[in-house]
Amino acid sequence: MVLYVFHFLTIAPTVDLFTQTCFLQNLRKEKSRNAARSRRGKENFEFFELAKMLPLPGAITSQLDKASVIRLTISYLHMRHFASQGDPPWSPLLEGENNCNKVRRSSHSLATDIFEQHLGAHLLQSLDGFVFVVSQEGRFLYISETVSIYLGLSQVELTGSSVFDYIHPADHVEMAERLGIKPHLRAEAGCQMTQESISSSASTSSLAGTPEPAPSSPLSSGDELAERGFFIRMKSTLTKRGLHVKSSGYKVIHVTGRIRCRPALVPGSSRSLHRPMGLVALAHTLPPSTLNEVRMESHMFVFRVNMDLQVTYCENRYCFVALQNR
Repeated sequence: MVLYVFHFLTIAPTVDLFTQTCFLQNLRKEKSRNAARSRRGKENFEFFELAKMLPLPGAITSQLDKASVIRLTISYLHMRHFASQGDPPWSPLLEGENNCNKVRRSSHSLATDIFEQHLGAHLLQSLDGFVFVVSQEGRFLYISETVSIYLGLSQVELTGSSVFDYIHPADHVEMAERLGIKPHLRAEAGCQMTQESISSSASTSSLAGTPEPAPSSPLSSGDELAERGFFIRMKSTLTKRGLHVKSSGYKVIHVTGRIRCRPALVPGSSRSLHRPMGLVALAHTLPPSTLNEVRMESHMFVFRVNMDLQVTYCENRYCFVALQNR
């Protein structure tokens, strides 16, 4: 009896200590979960507020994930720098400039202001193509929403992405030369790429032929070399009838535009140079080429029939009279 009481007295403090330790651990975990929940809530709120500041409709910004918000925000800031630092600057009208004159305006003036507010949308609708701006690093700073009409791609998806992810791999060098950047071929990756990786490389950002930025050569003012006009193949998710498909093909795009430059003074001289900042271009989709020529094999021959399916012409190596009455 004495031994049993002694054993109970030695076990009881150990049980109390274990219970207290478990309680403290659970309390710490609960505090950690609450802190993480609060941190996620604050982070989501900041991303929500940041998305509302983007120049996009609320129906689109409310559906963006965090990565897209960051990508579009960075692209928007680069586009503002591109617009203000280039030559000539694209300076928007100062806010509040029209607020100084609280004068009653005519209906014609108000109609003109409304038209100018929607002028960009009207111009995009009248153009048979889409407008895009590509930075010197090869990323879309801006692309008009009309790209969905001609390529089936989303404006939100393309903005901030690399242009080389959406053009044919064989046209990477062409695009790099037009932008003034050098194509950096990863020889190690190219040697180890299998047929599976080659087929999937067109839809990934780790393309073996993706160019990297290179020091750009300055252009003199009014240089005709700033004009650009070339043909590339871009991804398209549209069929011939304009329906969206899951697998993307390619469409031939005629790109016409101009390199936008930033003026820079030469040290020790009054002469100024123009450093390229990117490409401003208009893209037109070309219709698919028709089949004009057919390779003739030795077992093939050409003949012509009328609407009654009577032979009206046949090659010389076959008897026209024999085929005429068939």
